[in-house]
Amino acid sequence: MELHESLAQLARDHGESLFTEADAFRGALDDYLDEGSASTGTINLLTDAVRLGALQGMLAMLDTGAGVEDAVETAGRRLARDRGSADVAGSQWACAVLGFALGKVPVSLATRLRPDAFTAEPPSSTGTGTGSTSARPSVSPPTAPTSAVGPTQSPPQQWPAASAPAASQYPQPPASAPAPPSQSAGGYSAPAAPYAFTASPGYGTPPPAKKSSNGPIIGAIAAVLVIGILAIIGIIALSGGDDDDPSAKDTGGETTSPPTTTPPTTTTPPTTPITTDSALTLQGTGYTYQFPNDDWKDLTADTPDTTGTIDTIAAPGGAIETARGNILVESSSAYGVTDVDEVVDDWKRVLTGSTGATPSDIGSTTIGGKEARGVELKWTNANDFKVHQVAYLVISGDEQYSITASFRQGDSGFRQTFEDVLATWVWEE
Repeated sequence: MELHESLAQLARDHGESLFTEADAFRGALDDYLDEGSASTGTINLLTDAVRLGALQGMLAMLDTGAGVEDAVETAGRRLARDRGSADVAGSQWACAVLGFALGKVPVSLATRLRPDAFTAEPPSSTGTGTGSTSARPSVSPPTAPTSAVGPTQSPPQQWPAASAPAASQYPQPPASAPAPPSQSAGGYSAPAAPYAFTASPGYGTPPPAKKSSNGPIIGAIAAVLVIGILAIIGIIALSGGDDDDPSAKDTGGETTSPPTTTPPTTTTPPTTPITTDSALTLQGTGYTYQFPNDDWKDLTADTPDTTGTIDTIAAPGGAIETARGNILVESSSAYGVTDVDEVVDDWKRVLTGSTGATPSDIGSTTIGGKEARGVELKWTNANDFKVHQVAYLVISGDEQYSITASFRQGDSGFRQTFEDVLATWVWEE
């Protein structure tokens, strides 16, 4: 029996939940696989795909409608990076065969990606070479303290964390918030799958990657941001937003979205003083902004924070499910980075991997006096809801912020309302 077939049988015999907990999965492989059917290096590679969150990340991308090959490629590249390995093909193969075992990846792709040397190990932390695949029991970093992690979850150093191969090379920052135990798709009570994401610590605040020996440290915030964004979009998308007429309720004027072929431009910030009204002020962590009118509500307390990164979410009306759109703010540590351009490319890549859409630059601007980089995405989800997202990435103080408006394509009034809200932004440092 081929290895991918053995993994599929393992899933049938012991359940798919086994593929969410690295230690149990490793033990099952040792007990289940015939002696000699897989080397120690292969078992380590498969285990790391679970431990580092690559498998769960790939499944999340597939659930949002991403193409199978794109999801496997993205997850495999991140797994190779997180292991400190140059064996990208081997990492992609590992993601593919695990996906096949769970019924998410076709056998043709799983077998086609099998590399000639898929047991390659990442370099040792001392830089003295890779060594034998049987010389080390595991290539995974030692498990961090797990007191804040649910009993069925993997350690906090999860995909897409850009961690080094050696666990002690960088200090691990604390997780932003413990996620609840892993749950199957459809975990939200209102909408059903495929937009209910697994609450895995793989989407918690990750440690930074080392760009160079003396350069700044860059936090892999991008996936953290987009998963939360998509979780919220899933809620409003499933409701369809039919209760609201895009032309009726908002005071913003009609504008035309910039064409995707227009080169990015720099927007001049408004110079008029900001008028504040305490009754219309939303207080976030390190910032405030003004609601357009008293129909808007802070719905943060009513929104499941499956990623631990959601800071605030607001929308017109009393519920996300029936709102015309929403404004979501997510935050995480900037890990010492002060230049937003150092993290914007990672942000865009994960937006692409998670939505299947290509972000179009809408130029640079300032939000509350801080440099911001903006993109927009247009895509159609599995429920034929045409989603339009306009997002900005900002660094303020020690935090990175993703500020995103999500609404129906063609609703230019809501987009203008979003821009009007951004003009009222005040940072608190």
